[in-house]
Amino acid sequence: MRKLTSVKSIKNPYSKRILSNVLNKDPLKVYERSPRELQRLAAGLNSKQLQTPINKGKWSIGQIVSHLCDAEITISYRLRMSIAQSGGPIQAYDQDKWADALYREKSSCSEHVKLFSVLRNANVSLLKGLSSKEWQRYGMHEERGKETVERMVQMTAGHDVNHLRQIKEIRDKFLGRSR
Repeated sequence: MRKLTSVKSIKNPYSKRILSNVLNKDPLKVYERSPRELQRLAAGLNSKQLQTPINKGKWSIGQIVSHLCDAEITISYRLRMSIAQSGGPIQAYDQDKWADALYREKSSCSEHVKLFSVLRNANVSLLKGLSSKEWQRYGMHEERGKETVERMVQMTAGHDVNHLRQIKEIRDKFLGRSR
């Protein structure tokens, strides 16, 4: 897997923002490291801290963790479809509708951290076994167009960095730490 060295050619603003989080980094290493970082950031917080948003209209740590699980479930399917059936459609999903429908505020953060870790570790094992040709297999995302397996991992790693940063900021506020 190649390091991303520029996002200048990326047209989609969301993709450009997310991919900028992994510029000049090994996306697979970022992707592989995320479960440990998530476990570290969620540790030592009580249930109220995990489930309380720090700003109105924003997600709590627990909701972000649940979202990361949803994203990992989704990417697990997308990766497998793209590897096994290259060129097939990739359906987008509305994260806010998933958040509203799946009752994140009542979910167990620790259970979602465990689930995220198990899913991610399975995906890392799959990815480490791919040939360079398999990294270039792809799906057709209904909003972003052609996405190779490599790009999906870059995007997911960048997505992780974004949300882990948010979790750290929330955690720091609860623990009275300034930036």
